[in-house]
Amino acid sequence: MTMHRDLNPRLFGNPAGAPNASQDTFGSQGADPRTGTSNLVGGQASSHDESQRRVPYPPVDLKAMETHIATLKGALIQMDRRTETIAFKMEELARTVHARLERFSQSIVRVEDSMNKNQGENSQRFATMSARVNERKVADMKVQELMDRHNAIIRNFENRMHSLQRLVSEQEMSLHNSQAALDEARSELSRLKR
Repeated sequence: MTMHRDLNPRLFGNPAGAPNASQDTFGSQGADPRTGTSNLVGGQASSHDESQRRVPYPPVDLKAMETHIATLKGALIQMDRRTETIAFKMEELARTVHARLERFSQSIVRVEDSMNKNQGENSQRFATMSARVNERKVADMKVQELMDRHNAIIRNFENRMHSLQRLVSEQEMSLHNSQAALDEARSELSRLKR
């Protein structure tokens, strides 16, 4: 494996299988990145600093890291594609829902218009029927008044007829009495003539 040219083996250690050029100075492990780099520039370091510069984890395998990074990039790309697909589906769903809501709103408006129209027609019909019923009531009241007047006239006529009948009866009785008196007077006259 070739050593990456951008990485300092004194800071990151040598990859597995690569010759350790700094083994004489730093031992089998690379330098500790937690320490400053001012001691590395001068060349040789003290034995006291050597234990602090040793890396407490194994050297980094760049190929494995590049493969892992490539895998992560592929996963991110797939995730981006899935996100775009989901966003596209969400936009399609939003458009579909919006269209359905628009159609539903238009249907509601049509139903409300129809109901308002029917309500207006029913109100007009009810007003017409109420007017006709009122006219019928007025006509019935007039007819009732005429019938009451007619009945009153008939009762008055009947009362007059009864009065006339009594008067005729009295006149007949008086005429009968007069006839009897006249007959008696005639018989008396004929008797006197004898």
